[in-house]
Amino acid sequence: MAKKRKGNNDANREFQARMVLSEFAEQLANEKLLATPSELLVEAMNGNVLIDESKLRVERVIQLLRGQREYLSLIIARFSEQSTSAITEAYMLTLIDISFQLNESLSRYVVIPQIQICAPSPLHYFLPADSNSRSPVERAEVGAVMGAVLLAQQDQIQHIRQCSCGKYFVAGRIDQTHCSTKCRVKAHQSSEEFKAKRRKADRERYRLHTGGKVKDTTRRKDGPKKTR
Repeated sequence: MAKKRKGNNDANREFQARMVLSEFAEQLANEKLLATPSELLVEAMNGNVLIDESKLRVERVIQLLRGQREYLSLIIARFSEQSTSAITEAYMLTLIDISFQLNESLSRYVVIPQIQICAPSPLHYFLPADSNSRSPVERAEVGAVMGAVLLAQQDQIQHIRQCSCGKYFVAGRIDQTHCSTKCRVKAHQSSEEFKAKRRKADRERYRLHTGGKVKDTTRRKDGPKKTR
């Protein structure tokens, strides 16, 4: 009976400890003290630590991870349709080639996984194996690449996008392609469709004006009033 009570007490203490750790982790996450892999990657790509060469390598890894995901989805879709055509075989060969290029790119990064016990996910970040001898640029590059790998494992790499202004951001919607409303409006106004509509509206306005059907609205409405 004593053994049973002791076992129950140990289980209760373990349960209480896990609850405390869970609440602590939630509190840290709410206070934004723990950056997510998405935030770390975006911060690295938008920051001024990475040099152009490093950023190109990170972008290449992101591109390959996305390609791997896209072609795997295509292959799964083809098999669900019970299709084993030459197209499916071409997809598989492309996927193998992408995976080879990806592993070749990742072979330059020797890292040590670090476990953050209070993080939302157990494996939270990586450090370069020879971190002390690495420059800030190299450490930032390793962090960005490993962040991208983690996101790919979590099937979230597609949420990392680059705006037309060059800034990276985490997309909150499937159709989000710009980091802000300002960039979205600017891109829309620069599109050929918008310019064509504007030219058409200008021509119509000019036609109505020359026909005397509309008043000239170019004059200032708040001009000086006549004196009596």
